[in-house]
Amino acid sequence: MGVGINMGNIFEAPDEGSWGETFSDEGVKALADSGFTNIRIPVRWDTHLSDSTATGCTVDSAWMARITHAVDIVTQNGMIAIIDSHHWADMYTDPAGQEPCYLDVYRQMMEHFKTYSPDSLVIELLNEPREKLSGTTLTSLIDTTIKVIRAISPNRVIMIGGGNWNSYTGLTALTLPDSVKNIIATFHYYEPMNFTHQGATFTEPQYPTGTLWTATSAQQSAVTTAFAKVKAWSDKNNIPVYLGEFGAYEMADSASRALWTEFVRTTATSNGFACAYWEFSSGFGVYDNDKDPGVWHEYLMSALLRPSVDFTKITNYPSLDTLGYVLFDNFDSYTGKYINLNAISGKIATQKGSLDSGNGYWYVYNDSLSRAFNISGDTIITSTLINYEKLDTSTYKTNFSTLISNKGATGNGLYAKFHLKGDSYPWIGFGSSFDGSKTFDMTNLKALTFKVKGYGTFMVSWGMNYDKISSVAGDWGKFQTSIELTSEWKTDTIWFDQWVPTPYSQLETDGAKWADNDKAVFYLQFANGQNYGESVDDSLEIYLDDIRFYGMSDSDFGISK
Repeated sequence: MGVGINMGNIFEAPDEGSWGETFSDEGVKALADSGFTNIRIPVRWDTHLSDSTATGCTVDSAWMARITHAVDIVTQNGMIAIIDSHHWADMYTDPAGQEPCYLDVYRQMMEHFKTYSPDSLVIELLNEPREKLSGTTLTSLIDTTIKVIRAISPNRVIMIGGGNWNSYTGLTALTLPDSVKNIIATFHYYEPMNFTHQGATFTEPQYPTGTLWTATSAQQSAVTTAFAKVKAWSDKNNIPVYLGEFGAYEMADSASRALWTEFVRTTATSNGFACAYWEFSSGFGVYDNDKDPGVWHEYLMSALLRPSVDFTKITNYPSLDTLGYVLFDNFDSYTGKYINLNAISGKIATQKGSLDSGNGYWYVYNDSLSRAFNISGDTIITSTLINYEKLDTSTYKTNFSTLISNKGATGNGLYAKFHLKGDSYPWIGFGSSFDGSKTFDMTNLKALTFKVKGYGTFMVSWGMNYDKISSVAGDWGKFQTSIELTSEWKTDTIWFDQWVPTPYSQLETDGAKWADNDKAVFYLQFANGQNYGESVDDSLEIYLDDIRFYGMSDSDFGISK
């Protein structure tokens, strides 16, 4: 299917033209001549129905004829057409009540298009399912709709997506029966939203303009990590993938739009995904038809059809051998009752005269359903954050010391097995402050390194004191990056420009940058890497050793020689 374009804001509007866009035969030919090979045609059906009852409905013949014309123009120009059901809002809030009519639309759609070659027309199911249309309700609707389509057009290629707005997390959580064949999976990608939707008035929240996307390692990693999850799901299920929507709104600067678009496009195709940019000629468009004559945005056309940027050469890091470092912890520094005291806090405490004054202890935390276990299988913690043993009515301690194992990369290390369970955003992890609630300036940090192995995705995060960071408008969110564990020990290096705000946090909305918010930092955490909207029932495992802060010295933590 290759690289394509969405004909957006045309047929998924309440009526063609009501959002300022109409279908252009000439535009489709120009897209084909440029080199695009598929056209996705989003279609709104629920505003073009008659005889609508609780048991079914009828598609207006004039509307069906208009969609047929669009499909014909696309296929006559040698491209593959995809049509879906778009913006059927009542399906998200009342799927059971709307299902009879919805299935009737697909019956009529297939009766009308059943003679079209399966190689030229793909039928996609409901766009961006969400709200009540999720989980088993969504899976059931997918199964039922496929049966309706196949009863009329047995060889039709059908496109299906997951919940949570066709997100990649929604797709990777989707379980399909083995009997489902001849399908393509789809997902949409607009992250980070504060970049792709900056200046748009149709989003909530509304994101301010001025956010750049410069292909830093952190920005690249966010894309590659997400797409790797989709690729793993695709390989496991032997189902090809179509990135059905991605795009950056016109209020972003053109250089950033070009870089983001090219990187997403090339990452998609390198994973074997077909794709379609959102969209032809509106706010995200490759063509500006408000000008007379219309103007092509050549920087977007090049990014989509003639990619040329070598993204591996954008960031140039110094050699770690040229940098000093501070050991945060190797899990060998202390034993006995101080075994979960980190090395930095231990140095500070020793300077004060006694390890008893240490405040930087490792801890485990989790939600009510998730659990943490040590190497022997004993439960570490069964309630939200507990740090210390119960010495009085308000002070506790877990048996965190049993996470310290002799199975480190060199000597002792940390081991934990987590059972992560829950909907929406389950959480579990472990971490340590540097020295209690005291914050430190991490400006000199060039790289965080650590030895690690295990199973699962973990988010490595810094905790900041918001009261001391004037640029932060909100009261939640961290700077973080994700790591994917393997079965063999490796040294992970996270560089100074790879820390990004928590998605959908106030930090992200504000366009906050780590370089402006690294002066009041007080803890480091390793937590599950699951995303909002996922339903999870999985085990994670981690071995950790030798955590270093490169570019920093003891004096940055008030430790004298």
